[in-house]
Amino acid sequence: MGLDWNADLAWQRIDDDRTTRDFEEPVRQRETNSSDLYGATVSANKVLDRGSWVIGAEAWYDEVGSARTAEDIASGDVQTITARFPDGSTVRQLAVFGNGDIDVGSRNRLSGGLRISDVSVRLTETALTEAVSLDVTDFSGDLGWQFDLADEWQLVANAGFGFRAPNVFDIGTLGNRPGNRFNIPNANLESERVTQFDVGARYNSDRISAELSVYTLDYRDRITSVSTGQTTPTGRDIVQSQNAASSRIRGAELAARWTFGDTGWVSAALNYTWGEQSFDDGTIEPADRIPPLGGRLASGAAGGEFEWEGWINFADAQDRLSARDIRDSRIDPNGTPGWGDVGALVRWLPTDAWSVTVSLHNALDKRYRQHGSGLEAPGRNLGLVVEHRWR
Repeated sequence: MGLDWNADLAWQRIDDDRTTRDFEEPVRQRETNSSDLYGATVSANKVLDRGSWVIGAEAWYDEVGSARTAEDIASGDVQTITARFPDGSTVRQLAVFGNGDIDVGSRNRLSGGLRISDVSVRLTETALTEAVSLDVTDFSGDLGWQFDLADEWQLVANAGFGFRAPNVFDIGTLGNRPGNRFNIPNANLESERVTQFDVGARYNSDRISAELSVYTLDYRDRITSVSTGQTTPTGRDIVQSQNAASSRIRGAELAARWTFGDTGWVSAALNYTWGEQSFDDGTIEPADRIPPLGGRLASGAAGGEFEWEGWINFADAQDRLSARDIRDSRIDPNGTPGWGDVGALVRWLPTDAWSVTVSLHNALDKRYRQHGSGLEAPGRNLGLVVEHRWR
């Protein structure tokens, strides 16, 4: 049949160990958390005269390990306490999928895909919670259209739908969360669902390429942190994950690149996102962690053995905050100020195999933070990268 086959095996381990202590608390907590993810994917694809298709199957298995101890700082006594996640919990995911595209006439191209997923979540019993079993089988899909308006112009549109099954973090988390919260488990969660649509235009010529697109996403049954109205002895608000919110996300993206002379170029990108969320109790507010208007302007050139590039990354201020954003210690309650980052690099290519790159980041040594990040950006810094490619 002339099929191209592909098979992948994967393993990923994440360790999330931490030591925490509330302000002036006499007890220090130490945690060891880990996730071992194993996966296998097999697919076959074929290119046809007027299109192509791919089909495949995949299997993933994730096992969570978690333990926690409490140490009395004065006496040094250590005791085992309930872990952040139920130790030994697992998530198994199986899926089959297919995708294809085909030319329809001389100007239209259609694409589409469908995925069937089966998710099984198993949480082990703890001293505070019973064992939990959750099984979800559902569909995801998409449909796309491309229309050649002229030799250099294209119109594109895509629609899709999907779901996200609750995971171990959603169902079983027990412990402190940012914003002076304390999360308790919830075994009665359902899948989140989303529908998406985007439409845009593309232009491509010998020297200029540009693309403008607008998009919308609608989330339903979104899992969010909800206050129980209670507090811990240390004053943290007790919260629980629930399917209690819906979100609407709207946005636009613009990107362009112009090539001039033999080797020079200029590129620009601009992104804007707006979000709003509503809760079952009737509350309406800005969506969580929506990035502000931002973009990038860059220019570069190449000549002989050398390449040059300079750029400005920037973002506007973001003061449309949700109640959760305001309480998040990683976000200023008055909003995140706008910022700009200027940088440049020079790359030397002495041979086809070797390259040496010297780069300067945050050249103006500005103090700024990307919205939602818990870290300030590094100050002015100089980098050196030497690469060799074996053939």
